[in-house]
Amino acid sequence: MWFAAGVYAQQEKKPLTTANFNTWKHIREPQISENGQYLVYELNPGHGDGNLVVKDMTSGRIDTIARGYDAKLSGNSSIVTFKIKPQLALRREAEVEKFKKDKQPQDSIGIYSFKTHQVVKYPKAESFKIPEEGAGWVAFMSDGKIESPADSTKADQPDGDKKKKKDKKESGNLVVVKPGLTDTLVFRDVKEYAWSKNGNTLMFTTEKKDSTANLASVNYFDTKSGERRIAFSGKGFPGEIAISEVGDRGAFLLSKDTVENKTYSLYLSEVDAAPSIIADTLTATLPEGWAPSGNGKLDFSKDGKRLYFGSAPKPEPEPKDTLMKSEKARLDIWSWTDKQLQPRQKIKLKSEKKRTYLAVYDVEKKTITQLADKKLKTVRTKRTGEEAYAVGIDPVPYERAMSWTGLERSDFYLVNIANGERKLLVKGVRRGRLGPAQHYFVYYNYQDSTYYSVNTKTLETLALTKSVKVPMYDELNDMPTPAYPYGIAGWGKDDKYVFVYDRYDIWRLDPSGKEKPVNLTEGYGRKHQMEFRYVKLNPDEEYISTKIPALLSVFQEETKQAGYASLRMNKEAVPDMLVWDDYMFRKTEKAKNAPQIIFTRESFTDYPDVWKTDDRFASYQKETDGEPQQKNYLWGSAELVSWTNLNGVKLQGILYKPENFDPSKKYPMMIYFYERSSDSFHRYWTPGPSRSIINKPFYTSNDYLVFVPDIVYTVGYPGQSAYNCIMSGVEALMDRYPFVDAKHMALQGQSWGGYQTAYLVTQTNLFAAAMAGAPVANMTSAYGGIRWGSGLSRMFQYEHTQSRLGGTLWDKPWRYLENSPLFYADRVQTPLLMMHNDHDTAVPWYQGIEYFVALRRLNKPVWMLSYNDEPHNLKADSWGDRMDLSIRMKQFFDHYLKGTAEPKWMKTGRPAIDKEMDGALEIK
Repeated sequence: MWFAAGVYAQQEKKPLTTANFNTWKHIREPQISENGQYLVYELNPGHGDGNLVVKDMTSGRIDTIARGYDAKLSGNSSIVTFKIKPQLALRREAEVEKFKKDKQPQDSIGIYSFKTHQVVKYPKAESFKIPEEGAGWVAFMSDGKIESPADSTKADQPDGDKKKKKDKKESGNLVVVKPGLTDTLVFRDVKEYAWSKNGNTLMFTTEKKDSTANLASVNYFDTKSGERRIAFSGKGFPGEIAISEVGDRGAFLLSKDTVENKTYSLYLSEVDAAPSIIADTLTATLPEGWAPSGNGKLDFSKDGKRLYFGSAPKPEPEPKDTLMKSEKARLDIWSWTDKQLQPRQKIKLKSEKKRTYLAVYDVEKKTITQLADKKLKTVRTKRTGEEAYAVGIDPVPYERAMSWTGLERSDFYLVNIANGERKLLVKGVRRGRLGPAQHYFVYYNYQDSTYYSVNTKTLETLALTKSVKVPMYDELNDMPTPAYPYGIAGWGKDDKYVFVYDRYDIWRLDPSGKEKPVNLTEGYGRKHQMEFRYVKLNPDEEYISTKIPALLSVFQEETKQAGYASLRMNKEAVPDMLVWDDYMFRKTEKAKNAPQIIFTRESFTDYPDVWKTDDRFASYQKETDGEPQQKNYLWGSAELVSWTNLNGVKLQGILYKPENFDPSKKYPMMIYFYERSSDSFHRYWTPGPSRSIINKPFYTSNDYLVFVPDIVYTVGYPGQSAYNCIMSGVEALMDRYPFVDAKHMALQGQSWGGYQTAYLVTQTNLFAAAMAGAPVANMTSAYGGIRWGSGLSRMFQYEHTQSRLGGTLWDKPWRYLENSPLFYADRVQTPLLMMHNDHDTAVPWYQGIEYFVALRRLNKPVWMLSYNDEPHNLKADSWGDRMDLSIRMKQFFDHYLKGTAEPKWMKTGRPAIDKEMDGALEIK
């Protein structure tokens, strides 16, 4: 009886359908409170209204807030503030019925108290801000009517009309909620607002019009005394604002101009004193004709002694238009001397028009230093207030060559914050890092694969890793371009050390060159093929402590096991393993003021729930049950497989099997691929509609095998490389496993995987069907194309990066021809489904068209799905398109691999005239 009951329960499990995509839950944005007691996360269905979940991890109490999202925990762990979406049904009605803007459903703001477990809601809210360390204060903008006994701020407003429509640039109600959630203040006509870090002061500006002028005010609200002080009141247009961390001073931009492109003056105000102008068009230390820019951000250093702002040339009034549109010349001029192609320039045009150049005001010295200018446009600072230097970055000398090299290179400069003096650190490297103590600048040189340090006082350059016998760069790089380094983990105190990675281990380098490089993990990683990486638990830390054990993530290349380890970063040692298991661990976060740590743990079959432990991982427990319905559905299992490709290289891949797998049966098999994917062996794939690729558990649940092989490449032969790896893997499975139905196998890939699919069907007739998303079909035409999303030429992709041809079209034309599926279209015998969308900015959709019309001309069975106004992959929120693609792919594969009837769209197509009326999905 017990055995029979178990079999019956197992048989009750259902296969996944596309209807499950709507309801399957996702855990988003898990957060732990600073005291380590509370867990907050979003639990959202694929499509529909989600929830914000608040859990007391001590008592186990769980509260759920319907449609809550974008939550932020207060610094004292007393409240959580969040937005609340309108119901999906209301949003759908508003869109379908084309409601006017003022009738559209709006977000609300919610505040949950950990003490009372109550939620206070405020309607029609636009945004909210909380102080980083404030004791439960909240401020937000709202269009709704706020009832409050403390709403008595009207008398403090500048004189003007009592009732006016909103200005074009919205001002509105600023609602301030006091700790305890029992009282609110409302300030009217607010434009901008900002909290001090400690929550003692709220700064805000107001703006309203009277019959003659635009009136502005700058205000400070003291949360301790409850008093509001108006620092400025008068005519003008307020701009950006900033307040110091302790709330003792603020800064703001103000313009008296009435034109659209305004010129601003920069004001500094102590909270208890009148503001003064510190920069305007007459400031001598700004370049001639420059002024503080309304497009720049204001930002105080941590100690409040410096104010950073953006300056720019004073806006010129736009010339009066005297010509009709037909009388003007409208064109782009492409010149061979351009640093950037016209499409690239046009994409950046809007931001370039708003470009500002970093300047700094010294509050104590009352001096301004222009740090960036048109010769050195990008300057970055740490902004503690104590630092002497900033880093200037100049990519301009390398922008032209980037069109065909794909390499991001820049010259780096040391910029003196006190006087703006610049000193060259290094030329032509991708990136570098200035130590937190600013004694050294460290960079990686691609030319000799070596880390270097530059002494910021002497500018002496030292090679740090010449003596290291293992590569510091990506050992698996198979593109004809310099390999990236594995990266920098962080710095030691006072810049005494810098910590870097090789493929497996962590190294300690002395930037002064006095000490030899030390392998802190003692080579244990390389010996056991285990990758150790530092986990930064404190997002504000400046350096890695050598006095307390550091947390490391660990990953084993062969078995794909993973976990955490502990290592004191002061000497060589084998890391102490804390957790080691057959899972993938992610989203590690520590409570700021407590030892509690949260992380997610997942495998192909195990939902990525949130787990809690302490900083020693002595024990851990599951805190969420994100998707309990999974147990009701057939799922599957994942198996790691190995084989040797046609060139003798050992490879790995993943074979996903149906849940009720019977080795005596024959199963159709899907083969999905991109490049190397086996490291995702323990990844959980949430059932959901496709943006471009198959959903693995959806197919295993419906009795398909899914094989995902790794691919390695030989430069110049990307198509043949894919063939060597994929075909050898498929043949190995066919030889090894009788349950693989060799007559019913299909290929599926997107983008680079789409290209490889399009190529494979010209080389073999083994597969019953194939689906290629956004494939490059003709490398000769694609070579001269544009990546419209970035405005870059596509040349670099073929010469140096993913397409791996390793030369120009004129140097190696046969490589372009041999690797282009279009030129072998007459060999194709496999029915092919393509997706290439008409707004693809990565691979031009005419590549799909070229292949489609060739196969159609050859009378081959081919279909192309082109989703309107969709990019390379369908947008995440394009639910209708994603569901449609998922259904059509499943119908296509079911027909060729399972023998189901053809749907109407495959059998007879779908005429354009029927587009709005008929999806042609029905099967007869």
